[in-house]
Amino acid sequence: MAKKTAKKKRKEKKLPVVLLEDIANLGQKGSIVLVKPGFYKYLTSHKKALLATKEQLKSVKHLLLEHKVEERKQKKEDIAEKLKDVKLSFNLNIGEKNQVFNPITKEKIAKKLKELGFDISKSQISLNGRIMRKGNYNIPIKLGYNIISNIKVTVQ
Repeated sequence: MAKKTAKKKRKEKKLPVVLLEDIANLGQKGSIVLVKPGFYKYLTSHKKALLATKEQLKSVKHLLLEHKVEERKQKKEDIAEKLKDVKLSFNLNIGEKNQVFNPITKEKIAKKLKELGFDISKSQISLNGRIMRKGNYNIPIKLGYNIISNIKVTVQ
């Protein structure tokens, strides 16, 4: 009988790297991924990644934070674009002596926006007091990062 010789498969150790730019099928800028040594050499020679050591992470930390801030800011800008087209309408209950029952408040506006799929809290809505008269209003919504979008509110 012939002896079977089993080759020991050498398991390559993967190295953690911090990506300095977006790389398809690997990760986004600032993310930490594991790569094989050969690919690590390619990435570092093309200045697309750094070895994820404690020292390197400290130096790249600002890059990571900057990337996350840019991502969040872009999301807020996208929400602002969508909010520009939003038109809300409310009915105002007025009594016999022009008494207003159930005026329009930040809470009601936030609730309607939530029904439309926007995650806006009442603290983001810039409304002084309550709406007590019929008419058309432009209500500013503060989304953060100095991004403000207006929604149109019609009160009948």
